[in-house]
Amino acid sequence: MASVKTTQQQAEEHFREVLKGFEQAMLVTHSDEIGMHARPMAIAGSEDDGSVWFISGEDTPKVAELHHDRTTLAVMQSGVKSLAISGRSELTRDRDKIHALWKETFRAWFEGKDDPNILLIRLRPEQAEYWDNSGLKGIKFAMKLAAAYVSGKTLSQDAGDDDVDVHAKLRL
Repeated sequence: MASVKTTQQQAEEHFREVLKGFEQAMLVTHSDEIGMHARPMAIAGSEDDGSVWFISGEDTPKVAELHHDRTTLAVMQSGVKSLAISGRSELTRDRDKIHALWKETFRAWFEGKDDPNILLIRLRPEQAEYWDNSGLKGIKFAMKLAAAYVSGKTLSQDAGDDDVDVHAKLRL
């Protein structure tokens, strides 16, 4: 007998699919000096639990900020997909994980994967929200948008919220 997935399971599965499509994120930390501090970061990798890995230098402002407040937000967007993940970050020097996540493009910031200044930031998600208007979902959304425009009515902010292939809010 085939198992039937719950809406939550479907949403989590789709979240992981959307996450794997991103190579960069705006990583947002909290700074005592300027409040919220965002910067673009290459995504080094992700895990099935939704954790996102970033590689950083130990001597960076983001690492200093994370030593004071581990609350973190990562925001990703492409033309038709958006994702926000909030949670708490951990800092680690796990050399095996650094080697596993290493991409040759990181050489622009580091001498190599054995650079002693490298550490990893692991954003462990507590909440996530995604929007996916790709493929047929995007066509359906465009049709709803056009109908709202032509009719003079506003598009409901909840449009598509009942379809986990388009939008979901998750507690992870």
